[in-house]
Amino acid sequence: MVDAEFLGPWGRFVLIGAGAAAVLVFLLIIACFLTPGCIGYECVRKRRSICENVESQGRDSPNSINGTFESIETASTLPKDDPLKDFPTELTMSLQYLPASAENVTGKLVIGIEAVSNLPQKQYNCTLEPYVAVNIVKQSWSNRNPEKLHSFRTRGVRHTASPIYRETFVVADVKPQEVKEWAVDVTAYDHDRYANHTELCTLRVPLKEVKKLLTSPEIHLLNYKMKRSSKEFGNILLGISYLPTAQRLTINVARLANVKFAPTVPTLNDFNPYVRILMLNGKTGRKMKKKKTKFLRAAAQPEFNETLTFDLTFAQLETIQFLVAVWSKNIIAEENSSEQHSDSEESINSYKKSKDVCIGKVAIGKGARGATEKAHWFAVLQNPRKIVTVWHTLK
Repeated sequence: MVDAEFLGPWGRFVLIGAGAAAVLVFLLIIACFLTPGCIGYECVRKRRSICENVESQGRDSPNSINGTFESIETASTLPKDDPLKDFPTELTMSLQYLPASAENVTGKLVIGIEAVSNLPQKQYNCTLEPYVAVNIVKQSWSNRNPEKLHSFRTRGVRHTASPIYRETFVVADVKPQEVKEWAVDVTAYDHDRYANHTELCTLRVPLKEVKKLLTSPEIHLLNYKMKRSSKEFGNILLGISYLPTAQRLTINVARLANVKFAPTVPTLNDFNPYVRILMLNGKTGRKMKKKKTKFLRAAAQPEFNETLTFDLTFAQLETIQFLVAVWSKNIIAEENSSEQHSDSEESINSYKKSKDVCIGKVAIGKGARGATEKAHWFAVLQNPRKIVTVWHTLK
């Protein structure tokens, strides 16, 4: 016998034991994939969850266009928590009420904006240029929409997230009874030369809650924590792909949804949206290229389905960033609309163009601050020659 020659008199028992051990290992592996909590079961469940997410993205917005783009899972291990949330933005301001005297017939309210510390970062990799807007409103229990009485604005300070202003604003002819009904709205903005100014933080200070403001004429120095702005202006669906052989990046501007164009644009008839995409240097924030879609007239839910292409080397993908901004074309029709359809030279210029207004923006790229925006970019890099589509929030 072969067993006796090679394994001795116990060879048959050794082979039988090895076979039984192999069967036992096979059964344990199957049980691992079927028993909740085991590694195999969790891997299968995670894979199934990813497939279901991709299928659901193919069926429903907001993460893909049905029948147009191939959906790619954009989940990422990037942290979604903003580390700056541990360090709140603080405002240092001063308030002083000077009552009526022999020299001043009426009282004066003096508001001082001293400094702001730890402002949030820009959406894309570029330095801030913050300024502060101060509005005095009349707030009452019966009036949910406060009436704006006075407005002021500080200068902008470049290249800092903790600007120092030390500016004062004076409201004359104020009675103590009026001050008790007032509130001071303080809003920090970032001046953006490429798109709309971004609201960073807000704060409301009811003057009736400031102790000894009306009883003591001295300067009251106050520190407040400002609330991070959550203002949004709608959503935009973008499909991005990169072709390594052609060294070309394509951005498909699909459509917009839930665009909040008011009060920037007064009515829907005046809302003529188009999308402008700027390619920016990731280190300096300077504009390198710009392209835009056609504009649509009076479209509440505009669909563009336009593809804009940018020539990029693979090395540039590490530093380049894109600023996608939604604009409204400001077109004013002439009074004589009958001449608009004629072939005369005047009819060609029948629409007078004025400065367009920006509704909202989103930044895409490795230097983008948002977790969704950064995850979208990494998904494009990890899936060359495939179009990754994601809904983004305009801010």
